[in-house]
Amino acid sequence: MEGITIQIIDTENSLYQKGLQLRNEVLRKPIGLNIEDEDLNDEVNQIHLVALLYSELVGVVLMKVDGKTGKLRQMAVKPEIQGKHIGLQLVKALELHAIDLNLDQIKLHARHYALGFYEKLGYQKTSKPAFEEVGMQHYEMAKKL
Repeated sequence: MEGITIQIIDTENSLYQKGLQLRNEVLRKPIGLNIEDEDLNDEVNQIHLVALLYSELVGVVLMKVDGKTGKLRQMAVKPEIQGKHIGLQLVKALELHAIDLNLDQIKLHARHYALGFYEKLGYQKTSKPAFEEVGMQHYEMAKKL
């Protein structure tokens, strides 16, 4: 999609709050949760990537680093523009940043309906069977960098 830029931000950036709102709308509210009820203190130690369509925040993803492994977390794209490769751009930018940090792999917990998206990007299921997280089936997935 034309006009998309990806930026790395921190929790002091005004876009962080917009990213929280997007994550709440896309990931939490549909399952009866509220992101404001969660402990977000560790987010200051995580890497936040945002997708901007010109100046409007339209996507977000986080990565927590543990040793040589990154954990992709909380990926969200505005529903009205899903399917326009914004998620793909976010994941690719996250992977490039992980390579810059000399990480060996990225792991994630994929909601059951997102398996195909991550498999197309080269992630493989590492858990069988699925496990429950936030009230729905998830699979652990990983990709070597």
